[in-house]
This record gives sequence, C-alpha cells and structure tokens, in this order.
Amino acid sequence: MEPEAAKQRIDALRELLNRYSHQYYAENASEVTDAEYDQLTQELRNLEAQFPQFSDPSSPTERVGGEVSADFRVVRFEQPVLSLGNLHSFGEFEDYAARISQMLAVESTLEWTAELKIDGLSIILDYESGRLTRAATRGDGWVGEDVTANVREISVIANVLKEPITGQFRGEVYMPRSRFQQLNDMRLKSGLTPLANPRNAAAGSLRQLDPQVTRERGLRAFIYQIREIRLGPQIGRQSEVLAALDSWGLPVESHWHKCQSVAEVRDYIDRFQNQRPPLDFDIDGLVFKLDRIDWQKRLGATHKTPRWAMAYKFPPEEALTRVRNIVISVGRTGTLTPTAELEPVILAGTRVSRASLHNEDILRQLDVRIGDSVFVRKAGEIIPEVVRVEKTLRPKDAVPFVFPSECPACGAPVVRSPGEAAHRCTAGLSCPAQLRESLIHFTSRDAMDIEGMGEKTVDLLIESGLVRSVSDIYRMNSGQLLALPRFAEVSADNLIERIAASKRQPLSRLVYGLGIRFVGERGAETLAAHFGTMEALVNASADQLTQVTDVGPRTAESVRQFFEAPLNRQVINELSELGVNMTEPGASRAPKPLDGKTYVLTGTLSTMTRKEAEERLTLLGARVASSVSSNTDAVIYGEKAGSKLDKAQRLGVPRMDEQEFLDWLAKQVEGF
Repeated sequence: MEPEAAKQRIDALRELLNRYSHQYYAENASEVTDAEYDQLTQELRNLEAQFPQFSDPSSPTERVGGEVSADFRVVRFEQPVLSLGNLHSFGEFEDYAARISQMLAVESTLEWTAELKIDGLSIILDYESGRLTRAATRGDGWVGEDVTANVREISVIANVLKEPITGQFRGEVYMPRSRFQQLNDMRLKSGLTPLANPRNAAAGSLRQLDPQVTRERGLRAFIYQIREIRLGPQIGRQSEVLAALDSWGLPVESHWHKCQSVAEVRDYIDRFQNQRPPLDFDIDGLVFKLDRIDWQKRLGATHKTPRWAMAYKFPPEEALTRVRNIVISVGRTGTLTPTAELEPVILAGTRVSRASLHNEDILRQLDVRIGDSVFVRKAGEIIPEVVRVEKTLRPKDAVPFVFPSECPACGAPVVRSPGEAAHRCTAGLSCPAQLRESLIHFTSRDAMDIEGMGEKTVDLLIESGLVRSVSDIYRMNSGQLLALPRFAEVSADNLIERIAASKRQPLSRLVYGLGIRFVGERGAETLAAHFGTMEALVNASADQLTQVTDVGPRTAESVRQFFEAPLNRQVINELSELGVNMTEPGASRAPKPLDGKTYVLTGTLSTMTRKEAEERLTLLGARVASSVSSNTDAVIYGEKAGSKLDKAQRLGVPRMDEQEFLDWLAKQVEGF
C-alpha cells in the first residue's frame, strides 16, 4: 500500500473506532460485535506498525478503556484497570506460552488458570473490613464512574463478606440471557424498542441514575480478580484466588479450571469452542492467566495489557472483509443470485471467500459495491451472507452494481414477476446453467441418490450432448460413457448400475428431485404419502393440494404450475416409460404415534446420523423442523449443540439428550 493510501485508511479506521468506542462506553450500544471491533483495531495496529510516520498517541490503539459519563461521580484508580491482549488460535497460545517461559527464564512447566470471558461490563469493588464501600466501572482504565448505589441492588454481590477482608476486587456485571428475553418480551408488548443484546442491556442497566431501575433489570455478576488485599490473607495462585473469593461470599463463575499442561489448555479450548455447555450468559472467549501470582508480578504489564494473561477469542460470527467482485449465478429454477467475491476471511472457524447478496432488492438496500468493506456472517451458521457495508471505508472509485437484463449463462431475457424479489432466466432447461443445477439436484443423495453423478460428471454429460433433460439419464448405456474422458469400463458399468437402481426409489424422492419451487424434501414426502401415485399428484386440483398437511396456497399454486407445463408432463411420462417408479410405498396408513408432533434436531449424534434420526421420527408420523418455536414438542440434541438448544431453554421447550432420545424412541416403537 502506498503511504498516501495508507494514511487515508488509518484516518478512516481511527474515526470509525472512535465512533464505535463512544457508542460502547457512553451510549451502551454498538453497531459491531467485539470480534469486529478487534479486527478493525488489529488492521489499524498493523498499518501503524508498517507506517510509523503516521503514529499518534491519541490513536484508539493506545487507549486502555472508554469514556466516563458526566452523570456519575468520578473514581480515580491508583493502579490502572487494564484490558487483555488477544489470541485467536491454539498455535498463538503456544507461541505466547513460549515467550512467557523465556521472559521468566524457567524450565518448569507453566500452570494456567482458565476462565470464561464473560461478555459484560467490568466492575471494581472496594471492601473495608468486609463491607462494600464503593463500586466503580472501569471507565478509561484510570478514571471510572461511581455506581455504588446501583451495585448494591445486584443481589449476588454481597454488601457484607463472610470474612472481614479489606481490599479491591474486579469482576464482570452481566444480564442473564433468560432475563434479557423476558425484558424484551415485556418491551415489545408495551410497544417499546427491544434491547439490542445482553451486554448493552447490562451496561445501560448498571449506569441508571435511579437504582430502582437497576434492581428491576435483574443483573448478575462474577468476580475473578483480587487487585489488592490490605487486610486479609495473601494468596499465591490465581486458582486459589477464585476459591477464596467464593469462600468469602462473592459470586465466582464455576467453569474455571487449573491447567497443569499445554495439553489441558487445548482440552479447555476445545470444550468451550466446540462443545460449549448450555450457559445463561454470553461469553466471547476464554481467559488464560499464569497461575503463580509471584510470576505475574515479575512479568508486569505494558501500558495497556498485563503480560501474564491473555484473552482467547472465539472465531468471529461476523467478520470484516472487502468485496473483490460481484458475480451472478443461475440456479436450477432460473433464479439469478448476486454473490460477492471476497478477500478470504476466517468466519466461525472456516475460510470464507464468497457471500450471498440474495437478490437485487437486498443488494440495493445494502448498497454493496465492488471495493467496499463489508461485514459478513454465516446465516443459520452455514451460508455466508453480507450483513452491512462500512461506508466510512468506501473507496472513491466504488460504483453501484448494475443487475443484468440478460442471463449471463445463455443470453436469454431476464424477467422479474410482480410481487417477487427474484429475477429469472426465461430459457428454462435450454439454459445450460439451469440444466446443470437441475441434474445435480435430481441425482443428489436426498433425491434419486445416483452415486457417481457429481458436478464434474454432469458437466461432462452436458458438454458431450448425451444429457439434455433428466430423462436422458436413463437412456445412457456403458458404450456411450466409454467414449467420454474419465470413464473406464468398470466406472461406466458402475454408473449404469446405480442409475438402474435409482429407478426403484420411492415417489417422494422423485418428487423432490424434480425441483418444484417451494417443495423441499419434507414437502415431497408429505405430498407422496398423501396422494400415493404420481398420476394422482399430477391431476390434483389446487383445493386438493391445500388440504394436505403443511401445504399452503403458495406451494399448491407452484405444484399446479409445474405439472401444467407441457415440458414437465413430457419428462414425467418419459421417466415412467423408462421404468422409474411412480408410487409411494405405504401411502395409505393407519394413524402413527407421533402424528401432529414437531421435533428439532441439533448437534452431532454418536449412534446415528441426523438424517437417520429424522427418518426414524418421520416413520412414526412426526414432523422434523429446522427451527425452534414455542410450538416445538421437544429438541433432541447431541454434541456441539448450539443456538437451537439455547433457544429451547429460553422458551421452556422440553429437551432430550441422545440417550434420552433413544430410550424414548424405543418406547414409541413398542407402542406402534
């Protein structure tokens, strides 16, 4: 980067970070997550190191904390209340531990106290002879706000300790997730704007001028550090500090662990990064502290951070990156989808280089341009999408993206139907992009399940002219395949055998494979079970379709339009003539024990796949949903269960772990 461009970027980042810092500390709100703020700060720090001529002592990278409100009495700290440096991988922890060993000049294994990093508001507590005398926010690290009256309203913080200790302690005030949900439910019913997140809600609640408001908000706290002991025992290890705080009557988070080796550190990281237990509070990482306090004192601190402790940040759920290009892809139904090609970034533990922009309306609403800096996240923890543009970092040459009027795959006109957000190619299966996606979907595992018909094989069959529709798949023979690259006698025979075996798939698989709009795998099973034969489904009226469970007017109309199209009727007739099964086994059935029940699966099961669990539930009449609501009958969870389990807990939805599910399932089968 040229110095002039670097100076512009540095100035923009400083302005942006100052704005975010003011929101966070002064307004108890924020447009970005901690991970996003850290990412911007790291970019600024790297640029300042690369271009030292632009250094500035007032830069956000030199700041310890945030602003102090004029509404509270000032508290000045004798020793600064420091923030923590950040680690983002186990490898970085190993490097950090090696540096600490060198600085201490010790050969013995370092021991660490591992704690959860609570996403709340730092609080400093002063006790005299066991009585709470003052409570303050961290503020800018040197000057905080006196919030003693409000902290006295937090029931878990003792006004009188069990021992006559005189000293100063540090902790974190937070709002439980369950309480946050209750408050937002009440605010919505009252027509008020919901609170943004538990951290902002906790900060705003603690900094109320009326302590009664703080009491009503239901805040909680965890205390994790002795900053000073003037009267009381002198404690030599951080692990002993936590035990002592607990014995004195202060709230201590229970998931801390003394790690006696680097291997134990790794186990602790894996536990909370990948298999986090249900918690009623937010965490944004872990904290590792050198256990021996005399070694902590030897290491000391920089002007911003202690050398003896580090925060281990989880991979961000959102990340900042730049848009290299915007491209259009054509799906199997002809939908044109804009996609942002990104500078690669790590998001939720995986490398992301593309993100969906969904459709033209959303692209325009976000105002995404090539060259923009954008925040991306994983929608539903799977598909990356652009969340918003950071327009203060927009380059001068960025121009709006022009949506095409012609299909980029075949050149056919693009239309947008009234009331729809999507643009569609009008060429149908004569469009190579639509044909390709249709064939990939038709032969996929959840549809006709033809192993060996992956993307490369489909591309080869289309390029050779062997396949122009799904029915052509069943006309191929081994000799035709042998004439193509990548095929030998064994591979050609195997593919023909798998194609022949797919003819026996039930009707539900065929209906799903046809790719009818709004008909997913579950909908295809419902339609096939209700009508029993392809003939009955093809001839069903809109009224008959809407009588099927979970089939609404939109889906019914889509099914009718599909089967009324002459080309689709022709394909179905050809498939039937080629021997593809057109019936659903057991379509006429007696009532099942789980009829009308809805279940949600989350996490990894050890005794079966999620797919197998869904099939067992479906065979018993249940509906398996993808999201949790108050109407969910139960959530079944395995290892690495995530937000769905948390939501079930908040809503009071029954939950079953894997063993409970297996025992319960056996009882259902016995009665069926």
